[in-house]
Amino acid sequence: MNDAIVSMMLVGVGGGGCRLASAAVRTFDGELAAIGFDSDAVATRGIGNMRCMILGAKRFDGHGTGGDPVKGRSAAQDDAEAVAAALAGVRLAVVVTALGGGVGNGATPLVLNTLRNAGAHTLCLATLPFAFEGRERLTQAERALPLIEEASDGLVVLPLDQLYAVAGAHETLADAMPQAEAVFSAALTLFWRLVTTPGFIALDAESLLAVLAQGRGRCRLAVASAAGAARATEAVARLCRSPLLGKAPPLQEVQAITLGVLAGGDLRLAELSEISKHMQAALARGCEWRMGTVLDERYAGSIHLVALLFDGPRQPGARLPEPAAEETFDAAGGSLAGDLRPAARRPRGRTGGRLQGRGRFKDVEATLINGEDLDRPTYLRLGIVLDR
Repeated sequence: MNDAIVSMMLVGVGGGGCRLASAAVRTFDGELAAIGFDSDAVATRGIGNMRCMILGAKRFDGHGTGGDPVKGRSAAQDDAEAVAAALAGVRLAVVVTALGGGVGNGATPLVLNTLRNAGAHTLCLATLPFAFEGRERLTQAERALPLIEEASDGLVVLPLDQLYAVAGAHETLADAMPQAEAVFSAALTLFWRLVTTPGFIALDAESLLAVLAQGRGRCRLAVASAAGAARATEAVARLCRSPLLGKAPPLQEVQAITLGVLAGGDLRLAELSEISKHMQAALARGCEWRMGTVLDERYAGSIHLVALLFDGPRQPGARLPEPAAEETFDAAGGSLAGDLRPAARRPRGRTGGRLQGRGRFKDVEATLINGEDLDRPTYLRLGIVLDR
């Protein structure tokens, strides 16, 4: 196993997060380091392709948290040292969580902070409940987003309704859930293969680390594929109108994009030029552009695109602020339609026992208890959304 794969890990949190991670491992059909964290021992019994750690076993005896985020947080805190040990040595983690339940909402911030404290960079993919699951569950999921966004280097928010739209219309929940999981795992698998497989135009784990180290915040993940004579142009067109992108913000407001092209040995240089030309035409002139390719004969005859888009400020015409001399903060990215939450500010990283990006207090020892920075406001640490 090479170092890039060893230091890159897929992490599932909560029942839904573990199922999604397991589906990605199954779809990947190769070497993929993965681990799951949940409090429900029964829910993890059917996951045999990755290690799952039961949180809060002494407190909850292997039972679930009943959808209570406070209990989910307590379960993670009980086993904070075991979580840290399981994640030791990880440099880049893709954390998958399904929000709306107890462990997903309550434990995900702790897992992200554990990785940050260990010096790892994180990309978090968080799903929001289906609309038919009720407003209360969706509201609970949205309340967890500020704390998760602040603890991660990049956050992709994927409403299950958007995954559902990509998968196609199905009448029952039993049909909808597997289809949503399939779309999600296909997107994550393409992304993982792009980062871990050497290509003629490299876009490896180190490249992704460099992007995430900038702490760009909210981002979106999209995939598309096409075959035939005009496959390059059609793949770009499908990517730009992918339901996974949501309705806002428009592509012209994207600040940076990491685009991967996966194809067989029949990929032509002219097709790469077409992809680059049409994709960059859809983006703003100043958008930071990174592209990589992977040639795999399993993709012969077709072109698959996977894109990670880092959104810009929510206000029209606004620009990302330049960091002050003693502060290393970036504005968080935009949001999905209807999200009125203000852009968060967060430190880019942590070195030793001190947090970087604390302005005039950058040389002051942080107050850390169980890996948690108590100098941060309580409402941020607990994921409470304040009324305006």
